[in-house]
Amino acid sequence: MSQGPEPAEPRVTRSLIDRIGRERVEELTAEAVREAVAELHAVGLPAVGGENGRVYKEYADGTRVYLDEEEPGAREFRLYADGTKVCPDEAENG
Repeated sequence: MSQGPEPAEPRVTRSLIDRIGRERVEELTAEAVREAVAELHAVGLPAVGGENGRVYKEYADGTRVYLDEEEPGAREFRLYADGTKVCPDEAENG
């Protein structure tokens, strides 16, 4: 008496890294991140990043606001590369 077809051999799937290589995956990931950051900046939003264990918001003009320097209820300041610290409200109004 027949019991039906034999079970199929399990398919072995390869990961994306196995198929296209780690270096290519890293290139594609970096490109996608750059595009996402550009989209955020294009609509006036900061991108979020990290450096040496610190989290920051980075704006299109390159300024970074480190979250650990913010106090609850404090106004946001932008820290420029030359060390200047400016409140965006003051910069726009004054």
